[in-house]
Amino acid sequence: MKRGRRFLMYSAASLAAGAARRAVVRRDGQRPDPALGDHLGAIRGRPNEIRGPRASRMYTEWFPPGGSSRGVVVLTHGYCLTEAVWHYQKRDLAGGRFGMVTWDLPGHGMSPPLPRGRVTLDLAVEALERVIDRYADGPVVLVGHSLGGVVTLGYLTRRAARAAELVRGAVLISTPMMHFSRSVAGRWPGAALEARAIGGVLQFAVQSDLFDRVLSRDLGQEELSRLSYRLVRWGFGKDPSPSQVRFVRDMIASVEPDVRSDTFRIMTGYDLTPVLQDIKVPALVVLGAKDRLVNPHESRALAERLPRGRALVFPDAGHAAFLERPRRFNAEVRRFIDRRLDAGRAASRERDPGSSETGGQA
Repeated sequence: MKRGRRFLMYSAASLAAGAARRAVVRRDGQRPDPALGDHLGAIRGRPNEIRGPRASRMYTEWFPPGGSSRGVVVLTHGYCLTEAVWHYQKRDLAGGRFGMVTWDLPGHGMSPPLPRGRVTLDLAVEALERVIDRYADGPVVLVGHSLGGVVTLGYLTRRAARAAELVRGAVLISTPMMHFSRSVAGRWPGAALEARAIGGVLQFAVQSDLFDRVLSRDLGQEELSRLSYRLVRWGFGKDPSPSQVRFVRDMIASVEPDVRSDTFRIMTGYDLTPVLQDIKVPALVVLGAKDRLVNPHESRALAERLPRGRALVFPDAGHAAFLERPRRFNAEVRRFIDRRLDAGRAASRERDPGSSETGGQA
């Protein structure tokens, strides 16, 4: 009897949630779209293909500084996205007092995939290391979103000696500390069971032929009633731009199913909480209060556990504040980067008073 009541409750809740999502999507079509004329993904830097781990190749884009370089900023995208997602950062931050590089994780965007089953967190950390070593010229600030934040933390802990020499700050956006589905579920008493359930659902989604058919069918379509639009919109916060939702959906669709499945395992097979206290670099932890993919409480806990962490909250944003609220994000992050790179230059002068700063890699 109790199971029957619970089933009816869940069914009613699912129907209500579905109706609510349809109503929300209808409202999206009735509001002005602030990103309609932004030509998302059109901004490009200097393309370059560099050598990655396991004899792979990785696609990067270089944005030189406007004058003499104070350092380099490396941006690492999240799961099933590409370097093109940093559209607004390319627009507003490139050509300033620092060089900037974006890059595609293995199998994403224009970086060729590795053989199936080869993608691990260690390999992703090595890939980031190759990018840093290729472009670093002076102090470095790392910026990572979601999986990119996990890879950034992995670099800071697994390449600690090298990171201590180069890295002066880290920006971690919607970054889970542990198993992705556990982060979504939170820490209530039944969270372990819920985490397994969510993990199973997400794993099914990334491996499902149906999911691939939905994405491929809807690729490039503008109708807001499409199932793929409703699914991707779930990761956004309040009143998202339909253009941005479609932009993210089309990036997800560009990633091959095997790559999605392999990379998803990185998000479900780690726990960085035991090593966070060893990360001494100043960290700006950016979180959207409406994030449904990484629990905002986990992001706050991440900021508290990092010895020099600070939380920056975007009340109406979801999983990608840098895309949803770019002007405030860019202003805040620019201040953080300038402070950290200035501190890095001062530290370099103290170590070697006769040294001079030069520009980044071309």
